[in-house]
Amino acid sequence: MAVFNLKQLNSRFSTGVPVTLLSKILIVMALISLRWLLDGNLGPVNEADVLPLARQHVQPSWIPGDWYLNQPESYRLLFETLAGWLILACGFLASSIIGRLVCYGLVATALVQIGAQLRLKFLPLVLAIELFILGTSQGVIASEWILGRLEAKSLAYGFVLLALWLLLAGRYRWMALLLGIASSLHVLVGGWSMLIAVGTLTLDPQTRPRLIRQSGWLLLIYLSASLLAIQAVLAQLLATAPAAAISPSEIYVFLRLPHHLNPLIWSIWFLRLLLVLLVFWATERVLRRQAAPDAPAPAPMQLARFTWVSLIPFLVGLLAAPFDQTGQLLQYYPFRVGDVMLPLATYLLVALAIQQGISAKWQARVIPLCLGLLLVAGILQTGLLGSQLLALRQFPIAEPAFEELCAWAKQETPAGSLFVTPPVDFVEFTWLAERPTVAKYKLLPQTKAGIIAWYERLGDLNGGSFPLPEPLRTVDHRDWIRETLRQNYYELSPDQVTALMDKYQASYFMTLTNHELPFPVVYRNSDYLIYGRPG
Repeated sequence: MAVFNLKQLNSRFSTGVPVTLLSKILIVMALISLRWLLDGNLGPVNEADVLPLARQHVQPSWIPGDWYLNQPESYRLLFETLAGWLILACGFLASSIIGRLVCYGLVATALVQIGAQLRLKFLPLVLAIELFILGTSQGVIASEWILGRLEAKSLAYGFVLLALWLLLAGRYRWMALLLGIASSLHVLVGGWSMLIAVGTLTLDPQTRPRLIRQSGWLLLIYLSASLLAIQAVLAQLLATAPAAAISPSEIYVFLRLPHHLNPLIWSIWFLRLLLVLLVFWATERVLRRQAAPDAPAPAPMQLARFTWVSLIPFLVGLLAAPFDQTGQLLQYYPFRVGDVMLPLATYLLVALAIQQGISAKWQARVIPLCLGLLLVAGILQTGLLGSQLLALRQFPIAEPAFEELCAWAKQETPAGSLFVTPPVDFVEFTWLAERPTVAKYKLLPQTKAGIIAWYERLGDLNGGSFPLPEPLRTVDHRDWIRETLRQNYYELSPDQVTALMDKYQASYFMTLTNHELPFPVVYRNSDYLIYGRPG
């Protein structure tokens, strides 16, 4: 009787009759939300970067004097418009939560539909998704992720996965439309995914003729939907970088984002890449043996082919890394899509291979194990959500002294007053105090001119020059750069502070209480003080 009930339960989760499509999507969405919905909303992560940008885009009068917030929109125009209006309507925290739920809903819908195309039962599908989202890193080596905070690429990945479902289902025109939307949201996520999709269909002899017949329509649909991305790409390619001792691509790849872009510093993580790659290859071999030899190419083989094609730019990036001395190729994120597709496809295909490879008798025995693992994961995630809820009580920031400082600046200083603030810490100052600052290490512009200006502004905050380490390309210097910037700022001399405030026409200088300067103190609390402009 127990075996019968377990079989009945498995049937309920696989046939889709008692458990509707919407129910499955909501279950997957709930699992994702338990892990990520309240994780560091507008904390020292990308939301503190992109959401204030979005508000400034739709409300230029908010902080018109801030250098970073008034950078050109670049490729994020569509995202900043959508997120900006949401922020004006709901505020920052609600927008973070609502926006994340939208991203999770897109991804959950796509994964449930991909599972249906693979003929993967719901229980192993959920377990595969749970394994993918439970850890802190969804990428295999280049620190890429699909699920997490609200930003342009997380929304774009939702459309990419929906497009992957449509590719598996043979609905190529809708696939091209969604990939175009993904490109308008994030040109690199959508652009790489479109090339990978075309490569996947081209390499399959069964889909190649249809792709050729529809190529004109597919190109027209994609270009129309990705119009905003095309404008950003042309602007970036045609722009010339200002004269500087270091190129924008070197700053971008080797100084600011080596964990995403520079394989020369990944070292031991290559073992993880090789292990996942080996499991993926072995699983594909198993699935090929399980498939009927005269059957048309099934969805699992298409998913595997899509993943292999996504690793082509990945391999090109690895081979180019020792020779790309200035980051001209690496700056375009060749590792982006492949870094997340490889582990995601591996989890899904391993679950499918196990499902197909064990007998009904063993399936009945495996079901309780799967349910137990999901129960443990659910308990862990519920506990994590509880701690996140407690942390959310201290929103927007858990440091009372800094929150008091921001409240004073917002209420007691003239609107538009520029503050010189520490270059590494207090990224939240601008949107909490609603006052402009000079620059932040975290807040990197996306244009060539903006990157050079960022480099020079941080050099000024460092006492005259950016802390340029050696060797530049084979070591991850981010921690050293941040600590050097932090230390040198808190040791600026009176003459250096005066020069900074004069150059940027700043009214106030923020520092720690032990950084004594012969300037008028306009605000002090237990940890921080603010000096007024000399004279």
